[in-house]
Amino acid sequence: MFAEIDGNTLHYTSVGEGPPVLLVHGLGGSANTWYGVGQALKQHHHVIAVDLRGHGRSQGRGEFTIERWAKDLGKLVAHLELPAITLVGHSMGTLVAQHMAWQQPELVERLVLVGGISWFTPDTTDGYRTRADLVEEEGLDGIVDPWLAGAVSPQTHAMQPGAVGLLRELILRNEPKSYAKACRALAKAPQIKLDEIGQPTLLVTGAHDRSTPLGMTGELHAGIPVTSVRVAPHVGHWMPVEDPAWLAAAMLEWLT
Repeated sequence: MFAEIDGNTLHYTSVGEGPPVLLVHGLGGSANTWYGVGQALKQHHHVIAVDLRGHGRSQGRGEFTIERWAKDLGKLVAHLELPAITLVGHSMGTLVAQHMAWQQPELVERLVLVGGISWFTPDTTDGYRTRADLVEEEGLDGIVDPWLAGAVSPQTHAMQPGAVGLLRELILRNEPKSYAKACRALAKAPQIKLDEIGQPTLLVTGAHDRSTPLGMTGELHAGIPVTSVRVAPHVGHWMPVEDPAWLAAAMLEWLT
């Protein structure tokens, strides 16, 4: 399905019936990141998964910023005439979700952050800028395998090579210029006032997550007033792909 939002055609999927849940992917991802989670949630919820501007099958005109993506989501919610949603973000999508919950609280009833981002060190922001430069010069082939080595847990590499291969293909499907723009947007992520996020929030992380380690979850837990924490012992950063059933079960338990 497609919606015209501020001069861009945004792609989204919509399955199931019930209270609405909007799923937001991370850097280089797409709505398909959430396919397994959505299949589990659709028995109890109306599940919408969106391709952010410049990702998946959505167009990439205009600026890429955390704030712009959050505004796109708000307009998609209005376009679909949804009541207040449960907003779920993964990785970069957790920054978009936090910003939307903070700036458009009337649209968000509850918040789920998977591999949540609280802050970046200067080295990390420099790393995203360097990655953007490399992708513009050499394409995604030059970064995908080093990135993939740390994206999922050792158990996932050993036991689910098919899923790892599909994750590799997901990243390679990105348009290099859009991926580079998204890297720079992530490097310039705004500071979010965590103590002003009023929605009940579930924080979910993987014990083998190198990108957003447990310390970041601790920062979010300390900053957002009402939070619950779940840790998956067997996965890394890409939990929605590594074990969608575990993640969906944790979400459903918290939502009911």
